[in-house]
Amino acid sequence: MEIPLYATLFALGLLGGLLSGLVGIGGGIIMFPLLLYVPPALGLAALSVKAAASITAVQSLLGAVSGAVAHHRHRRVYFPLARDFGGTMALTSLIGSVASSAIPEKIILVLFALLALIAGMLMLLQRPEVPEPSVADGSYQYSRVRAWGLGAVIGLCAGLIGQGGGFLFVPVMMAFLGAPLRIAIGTALAVGVASSAAVVLGRIGTAQIPWLLTAVTVSGGIIGAQIGSELSQRLPRRTLRIILAGAIFLTAMKMVWSLLL
Repeated sequence: MEIPLYATLFALGLLGGLLSGLVGIGGGIIMFPLLLYVPPALGLAALSVKAAASITAVQSLLGAVSGAVAHHRHRRVYFPLARDFGGTMALTSLIGSVASSAIPEKIILVLFALLALIAGMLMLLQRPEVPEPSVADGSYQYSRVRAWGLGAVIGLCAGLIGQGGGFLFVPVMMAFLGAPLRIAIGTALAVGVASSAAVVLGRIGTAQIPWLLTAVTVSGGIIGAQIGSELSQRLPRRTLRIILAGAIFLTAMKMVWSLLL
């Protein structure tokens, strides 16, 4: 009886990992609603909001590791930005993750939908595409203070909703830190490793992770992240932006709709 559920979770993990490597969102923005709505739609056991958030947190962590390694091979990870942005994120993500156990599920859903809408709007407000600098030539500069502050705020929100926050990284890096798209995607995955690890630690400490279901899901996510990372190097930047913005907006709309029912 459980085999169909395991097969479904593996397939969802594969999809989440594919998007993680493709557009640097860690998979959480897609995985969370998929885990909530797909199993019951197929007549399988429904997962609770907190179980889905916890599975997604682990999947986001391992998907981010897998995707970051692949993007690093193409020199798309800017480690100084990952350090400054991800450092404060890791701390506040842990705080938010621990606090999440005391927050009602509906509040978590509202916050998730609100953050997704903001991220989608940021993607639509991006400046026209310009030639991308290499991470090795030193032509890309950013404000460290701004990176610290943005990381702290996003980290707290990410911990509360049980995601690594990857769906916010790319829009924020591009809009407020001036990062080129492909560098933002690769660096977002590196940042996602730190923030997702903090979220996972908080969930482990509060015993919120269903380990068997999580293992099945993340096994698909690791494979999908490698495939997505390779595709990301071949698709035009405009296509990547459309995919990211579309994924974020569709998910946000689904979350808003579920809250109104």
